Amino acid sequence: MHDSEQRDFVYYTPSTWNINQELPLLIVLHGLTQTGNGIMDITNFNELAEDNNFIVCYPDGLNGSWNANMNVTVSQADDLGFLEALCLYFENDMNTNPLQKYLCGISTGGFMCHKMACESQQCFAAIGSVAGNMSDTVYSNCAPNHLTSVLHIHGTADGVVAYNGSPTTGVSVEETMTFWQEFLSCNAAADLQTMPNPNIFDLSYPEKYIYQNCNGAELEHIKVIGGGHQWPGIVTALGGVGTINMDFYSPEVIWEFMEGKSCPQTVSIEESELTSTKHLIKILDALGREVHPKVNGAFYYVYNDGTVERVFVMSE
Repeated sequence: MHDSEQRDFVYYTPSTWNINQELPLLIVLHGLTQTGNGIMDITNFNELAEDNNFIVCYPDGLNGSWNANMNVTVSQADDLGFLEALCLYFENDMNTNPLQKYLCGISTGGFMCHKMACESQQCFAAIGSVAGNMSDTVYSNCAPNHLTSVLHIHGTADGVVAYNGSPTTGVSVEETMTFWQEFLSCNAAADLQTMPNPNIFDLSYPEKYIYQNCNGAELEHIKVIGGGHQWPGIVTALGGVGTINMDFYSPEVIWEFMEGKSCPQTVSIEESELTSTKHLIKILDALGREVHPKVNGAFYYVYNDGTVERVFVMSE
């Protein structure tokens, strides 16, 4: 139960798992009208979890959707709070590693990944969005509390979530990548890395753009030239709409990007460490409200000399 609603999810643990293992957690978010069970069957992340020793979870959005503040939405649920509570459930009941939790999703699920990276108090070490993006609202208000690595996969011929943005789906992919590039302090120009194009009959091909010298995280974009609203590498009638690029298997590429990434294990500055001429006078959250942080997140420490410092708080 969350926010007076029953919330459902399915999950998979590798066959060698036991409660003493502190495994990574990957949460996979379905697209509009889909379910956790359905996306589990489509993507086969279970096999990757078995081979790479992580736990994978597939939650259901209410009414087959996620509340990612999209311009067109069918859900007003507290999905941000639900996904945070779900992570805590796995940490408390399944002993997952709180510093190695990841999110990926398609379409509305991809939108929700970006929203979580923008707004969650919890740290997600990496997100992977397929044919999703930032809504106008999330883009305008994005103030991340943590440094999160971002992989964005998107087809240029996506007829549902337009690559160049639209009034119904929000900003363009270029605007989203520019936001993360600036937030992570990466080089402005991404390096183009050639990807194989073994399937010449799918009428599409991928290009990988890697942003170098990011601050504490990684940023990559796979631009699928001619690709539709689909998981690349997965042939299914239930996955999406349009051309399916078959040059790479997107779930495997997503996990390869995420594997090994971890949130920093930092603690807040103690007042005793401050000099005699610089004293902490108040702590503000992202909305400017005075708080005493007892949870993980980013806070603004205001000192008597007028300086403001952004401090990441992560319990040991």
